[in-house]
Amino acid sequence: MRIIIAGGGDIGVELAEALIKEKHDVVLIEADPKRADELAEHLDCLVIKGNAAHPQVLEEAGIKEADVVLALTSSDRDNIIVSILAKFAGVKKIIVKIEDPNYNDLLLYMGISDIINTSRLIAAQALSILRGFNLLNLSLMIRGNIRFYFYRAPKTLDGKKINEIKYDREKARILLVYRDKDALFPKEDLVLKENDSILFAVRADYLEKMIKELQP
Repeated sequence: MRIIIAGGGDIGVELAEALIKEKHDVVLIEADPKRADELAEHLDCLVIKGNAAHPQVLEEAGIKEADVVLALTSSDRDNIIVSILAKFAGVKKIIVKIEDPNYNDLLLYMGISDIINTSRLIAAQALSILRGFNLLNLSLMIRGNIRFYFYRAPKTLDGKKINEIKYDREKARILLVYRDKDALFPKEDLVLKENDSILFAVRADYLEKMIKELQP
């Protein structure tokens, strides 16, 4: 399997070493250049310098060919972005480390159920998930038949708060807002700019209607 590990901390390295021994094709992404150089000398795998939360870095790592992505950086924000981008790229197995359990519902809504909240158990649980089969196979379910939709903010939304966008919040959620090269979390007080790219997770049976509702 081709496995991408985002985060070259102790846990990411421990997993990389174990998976390399099992003859998997491992790619490790580490943001700190010095740390990345050290890992490249130590590990028998491709080590990429960069922030895994950036789409270009994941493309360099071969996200479209990946069988598994493990989001194990020290940042909940980056791990969530990595998992969203991996889901959007069609990766079937995504394992994400989140320290704040308040993010669990968002990830579950996206169909990402392999969530690890306790850092001490990350390595053991992640290896267990990879080697075994989830009893309910939740990771293969997309709750509510979700579709992803990018919406470019028109001029009429420039200067308005994100909570002013009119859509059915029971059937769709905003996951991220891309502005230039930055990925922003959709806090209610986030002020939009024209041409912001807004990523929605939408129930399939509502997508067509929502597109019409979003028209200026």
